[in-house]
Amino acid sequence: MYGTETPDGGTAYLIGPSAAKCEGHYFNADGGLVIAATSTTSPSQGTTMTLRAGGAGPSADLACPYIPAVLAADRTMRGNYYTASSCSHPSADVVQQITTEAANLYAAAIWVPPTVTDPHLATSGDGTDPTVAFYFAWADATAANGEAIACTLPAAQKAICAISLEYFASTVANIGSIRVTPDTHERMQAELSAFLSER
Repeated sequence: MYGTETPDGGTAYLIGPSAAKCEGHYFNADGGLVIAATSTTSPSQGTTMTLRAGGAGPSADLACPYIPAVLAADRTMRGNYYTASSCSHPSADVVQQITTEAANLYAAAIWVPPTVTDPHLATSGDGTDPTVAFYFAWADATAANGEAIACTLPAAQKAICAISLEYFASTVANIGSIRVTPDTHERMQAELSAFLSER
């Protein structure tokens, strides 16, 4: 487990491979916050967590390739400036919506084959390692925001990716004033775990 101090004085934790370099990136101009634990032997392997995409545009874009409600909000917000390529993903991606049972709150799990490069998942497509990701987002008709985690490791280390995503999902079950009930949270975790175990 890796930890880094956040600008608000808290600490964000991330589970990644043991031989990794942990870095936190804070984008002061727009408040973006990304934390990564990258393998010291292969830069394409590791875990990356986006706690704040930063700014209204990046926040709306974050989950638009994977969550239909976020896509709709992104299209509305950007209007004539919307481009489909910014919210698409490779057809080989496996995307599963995860039940939140809360209005305007959405989640999705993603699996990307080793030979497929998803432009929204920077470490995907290295040719040997699959990528898994989990997105948690809020969206209404004109705006969206969210958090995400992605993990790319060899198949032999898939348990690390699963634990990393499940830990992340256990800590982000609220955005703004919306909260997920304990029962719903358990169901979300069960759906995510089942998705990961099948890959």
